[in-house]
This record gives sequence, C-alpha cells and structure tokens, in this order.
Amino acid sequence: MRAFDRLKRSLRKRALFRKFGERWNTADDAFQKRGYDSYEAYLEHQKAKLETHDFGEYDAKFRTALRERLSALDIEWQGRNVLCLAARIGTEVKAFLDLGAFAVGIDLNPGADNRYVVHGDFHDLQFSPGSIDVVYTNSMDHAFDIERIAKEVLRVLKPNGFFVMEAIQGRDQGASPGFFESFFWKNIDDLVGQFGNAGFSVAGRTPINYPWPGEQICLQRTPSSRAERSEVEGSR
Repeated sequence: MRAFDRLKRSLRKRALFRKFGERWNTADDAFQKRGYDSYEAYLEHQKAKLETHDFGEYDAKFRTALRERLSALDIEWQGRNVLCLAARIGTEVKAFLDLGAFAVGIDLNPGADNRYVVHGDFHDLQFSPGSIDVVYTNSMDHAFDIERIAKEVLRVLKPNGFFVMEAIQGRDQGASPGFFESFFWKNIDDLVGQFGNAGFSVAGRTPINYPWPGEQICLQRTPSSRAERSEVEGSR
C-alpha cells in the first residue's frame, strides 16, 4: 500500500508540474513570485500539496522541534489563543497545545477529519479584528500577496499581539524555492522589512535548522492608536 501511495503522489506531482511548470516573475531584486495565470490557479496548486506529500515523520519531528523553540521565547503560552496559518495537517497546532495554549490552524486544504485545522485562506482571514494573541506561520513562501497577508495578520492580532514567523534562508544563502513555493526572497532581512513596513516591530530573531536552515522571527504588533495604547497599558 505504501508503494502504491508513493506512486500516486509521484504521478499527481508530474501532472501538476506539466500544468504549472517553473515560471517565475521577478517582482524586484528582493522578491520572486511564481507566474500563475490567476488567483484560482494559485489556489489549485497550493491545495494539491497535501496530495503529494507524506507528513508522517515530519509530524513527529517538527512538533518536538517547534515546541522546544516556542518554549524558549519570552511568552507565557498558558491560556493564550493562537492561530496557525497554512497549517496543513496541524503539526504546529499540536506544538502550541503541548504548551498549554488554545490553538487552531487554517489551510486551503486541511484534508478530511482534521481535528486541528479548518479551511481558510491567509489572504482573507475569517476571524474578528483584534481577537488573537499570537499568529504563527512557516509558510510565507506559499504566499500569493505578501502585503495582503501582513494586513490580515495585523488586523486580527490584539494590540501588542505577536506574529511568530519562521522562514527559510534566501537566495543569498544558496536556498531556492521548491515546486509548491509561490514566493521567495533574496534574504530574510527583506522579508522582515515587509512586516516592519506593515506595522510590526521585531522582538527577536533566532536561527533554526529544522525543517530547513532559516530563522524564527518574533514580531509584535505596534498599537496604532491612543485607544489601543491605553488598552495595552491598562492590561499590565
């Protein structure tokens, strides 16, 4: 059965490659974007990743690695509510649950009977403004519109809420995008700069080595109004 499943995944990936190929547009020197014909084509491509990957070993190993990284942050996880973006089968959600947080993930294709992830698009989050303590993702290289995602994360976070982003090294470090990646950067500094422009400040940056060499960047939403600043000060 495993051999049959591997064959099915391989054939599906070949069909997708024939359809989407490796056409990339260079938005500027800092970023590259995959050349989709439409947003619908982007959605079709991204939804298909679940059909072509076996996440079994990754699920256990990444859950442990992420839990250890998160526990090292200066954040009290007990009782926090956490939203995980592009969470696939929910491995990152499990890591936050292990630490005592309330966590849920969204994904374009969470698969059947997924207890941890619901359907959702990180370009158009279905959650209320200012309702979430922490947003997490390691999938910025699957973005279609990075500025739109930054605005959505900013919108749903509480004043002084955290955005924990894990990102692979960029082209400057010899990394390159895989077949399902849709967005890529020259270096991580350029990616972090996008969120600085959107209204985040950097609270910390730490190197990581699994599931790929890169960084964990802890960003904090900066209160944008006097009312929000008063709310933050009153909660201290």
